[in-house]
This record gives sequence, C-alpha cells and structure tokens, in this order.
Amino acid sequence: MNNLKSIIGISILLISNPVSAADIVYPKTQSVIINSPVTFFVGSENPSIDLKINDEPVKIHKSGGFYYPVKLSEGENLFIINNGKDIKKYRITRQKVASAEAEQNNVINYDNIQVFATKADNVPLRVDPFDGGINRLQHIEKGIPLNIVGEYNDFYKVQLARDDYAWIAKNHLTSISGYNNSPAKIENYIYEETPDKRTFTLKLNKKVPYILSETRQYIMKNEDFIYHTNGLDLTVYNIEDLPEGKFDFHINKTGKLFGYKCYYKNSRELVIEVKNYPNIDKSKPLEGIKITLDPGHGGDEYGAVGCLGDKEKDVNLAISLKLKKYLEDLGAIVYMTRETDIEVSLSERVKASQNNNSDIFISIHNNALPDSAAESGRSGSSVYYYYPQSKNLAEKILKSLTCELCMNNDKVRQESFAVVRNTESPAVLLEIGYMINPEDNAKLIDEDFQNKAAQAILHGVENYLNDSE
Repeated sequence: MNNLKSIIGISILLISNPVSAADIVYPKTQSVIINSPVTFFVGSENPSIDLKINDEPVKIHKSGGFYYPVKLSEGENLFIINNGKDIKKYRITRQKVASAEAEQNNVINYDNIQVFATKADNVPLRVDPFDGGINRLQHIEKGIPLNIVGEYNDFYKVQLARDDYAWIAKNHLTSISGYNNSPAKIENYIYEETPDKRTFTLKLNKKVPYILSETRQYIMKNEDFIYHTNGLDLTVYNIEDLPEGKFDFHINKTGKLFGYKCYYKNSRELVIEVKNYPNIDKSKPLEGIKITLDPGHGGDEYGAVGCLGDKEKDVNLAISLKLKKYLEDLGAIVYMTRETDIEVSLSERVKASQNNNSDIFISIHNNALPDSAAESGRSGSSVYYYYPQSKNLAEKILKSLTCELCMNNDKVRQESFAVVRNTESPAVLLEIGYMINPEDNAKLIDEDFQNKAAQAILHGVENYLNDSE
C-alpha cells in the first residue's frame, strides 16, 4: 500500500501547492516534430482543477494522471494548456506528406549466379526484402554459402532450391569468388536420445543453407478449429540427386514443444536438438523448472514514462523481483537478466536465457502507444510471442492477468521482438498495463497490485506447465 499512499500524498500536495499548468511527460518538449495525423498529451494535474487543452476539458484520473489525444493538421499546430491559473504552449509540427508517389524499384535479376557467404552468426533469411514484421524464415550461422540471383534495394535474392527463394540483407554477406557451390552430399544420419532431449545429426560433405520450422495445422477442438503444432520440419537446400535439390525431414512431436535449435557443429555436421517436455508433478509443477526473468529496459533506457512521471524500467524490475521470489518459493530455478537499475542489451538478454539452458523465458514490460494509435483507446494486458511453441504459454499468462487483475484483455499477438525470437525455450513478452493510461498507471505503481500481478503471472506459468496439450 506504500505506493497508494504516495499517490494520495501527491494529490494532497497538488491541492495545497498547485503546479504550473499541469506536469506534461509527453510530448517531451514544448516544440516537437511528429510524422502522424494524431498524437496525445500525457501528464498529471490536481484532480480538482478544471484543466483544458485548446479550451476542451481534460478528464483527470483520481490519481492525478491524464491522457488526452489530439488531431494534427499538416504544418504547425499550437496547443494551449490552461489550468485556470497558468498556461503552457506546445507547438507540434506535423511533417507534410510528399505528394508524389514513391518510386517503385523493381527486382534486378542477375544473368549468372553469384556466390556469397554469411559473415556473422544469427543472420535472418526472410520471406521478402523488408526488415520488419514476422517475415523471418531462419537465423543461420557464419560461413554458409548462398546462391545469389538478384537484388532489391538493400537485399539480395537467394535461390535455395529450384523454386524456393528467400531474401537476406546485403550487409550480412561477403562475396566468395571462385567458390564451387555445387550441390552437397548427405553422407550419414545419426539419432541419439537422452532423458532431456532428442538429437538428430545430418553428416554432409559441406555447409549448405537450411530452414527448421514448426509444423502448422488446424485441428478441431470444442466444435472449433484451433491452431496446432505437430513437430518440426527441416529442409536442407542445395542437395544433389534429390527432386528440386532439397532434402525434407519431419521430426514428430513426442510431447508439447519445449524448445529446439539447429546449428552446424562443424563444417560437416548439421545438428537438430529437440528438448523433451519435462515430467510435471501437477501438485508442484514449478519444481526444478529453469526460468529466465527479463525486466525490460534499465539504466538510461527508461522505457515508457507514466502519467505521474514513473519510469517503466522501475515498475518492470519491481514486478520481476516479486515474481522471482514467488517462483523460487515453489521450487523454480530463476535467473534474472538484471536485478538492479542497469542497462542490458537485447542480445545479452537472449544469451542469458540460452547460457542458463532455461526452460521458459519471460520478459516483463509495460506499454505505451505510438503517436499514430493515439485515438485507439487501448488499455490493459497483452502478451507477445514469435514462434508457435510459445503461443500456449502466452495465452495462459494473459488469461491469468485479465481474470485475476481485472485488466482489459489487450490480446495475445505474434510479433518479431528480439527477446522472443529464441527457439531454445518458450519465450513471451508481457505488457502488464499501459503506463500512459491513467487507470492502468495508478495500478502499476501500487505495490499491492504489483504483488498480485506477479502472482497472476506465476499462476499462468503453472497452468501452462500442467496443460499437456
């Protein structure tokens, strides 16, 4: 209740010492350029004050926070914030949209195949020549030769098989002149199984590209079709004596997918590791489960700033530390990407999970909105995943958050966030609430609510582990 008392204290302070025309946390300065037809004001003011923006009344939450969307005309827009005692002026310039249509660049197809190789690990092959969205096919290692047959802007067109193509950013490749990229031979196949995982090894005479993906299908459940995964599909490209020059291999699911990875052990061995789903004691499902908790942002990276000036990084950490204790009390082994106010890179967060061989990865965040969504009215909890194996975990946690916290259901979504693009364990990113929504914000900074949020996440994980589907 300490934070709730703080909110009450802030309100009393505001009543006795009125601030100057509201405390605005967004926009960050009084003169900004925004490329959007709409934006919003977020800040705080004494709830008893009649606050107006351009003579329109602004609804103030009992905590003192407010959120107010506005439309923007092209060019300069002047907004006057008036609390009856003082005014502030904000000049927001909306950039003019170019009237001419953007030039359409056509794909340039080469007369002859050129051979390039990846010059770094974790390079994405994409469905189309754009950096964004969920268009990633596979992340491949350094030193894999690729047949390049064309280009489009900053991307090369890759021919994987006779009729299979992909795209890769030019800056990820280096030319290897004189290399004979003739089809490879599959020399041997080895299968091994331990209590923890199944391992499949293809022995080749050289490195070639591959794509490992989750088999996707729809099944009937409760008189409706639901999305379902049924194992893994591996396709190895540029293989001799096979139709279309590719080798297809299906790995059956022996239980709920619980993490997998594909990599070259050396220049001749392509390895696929599939983790076995653990034997769960339903009376204590968390016992021995390794979980990496990732409090989003940190250090100079504040994340979203709430109506009352609270920083997302602090709320994320507070909830994560509470969740860590609850998980450990029930037998889970918990790793943290940060336990203090430090900055941690996105790649370091993923590596922490991989290095600890985590069973589950959970990134804790709280939300904001882009300017373009100012009028959407979104609030509540949402959960994001990237690979289908993580969708069930996302659904279980969101159900707990919305049911136990009475938060608005802001949906489960598939999104290409860096921290959830890790196949080695189910990985989700939680947005527990909106820092810029006055109602959500008041909850998020209350310690009682933070404890309940941590417990709701815990219950979602337990429900996921106990669900054998």
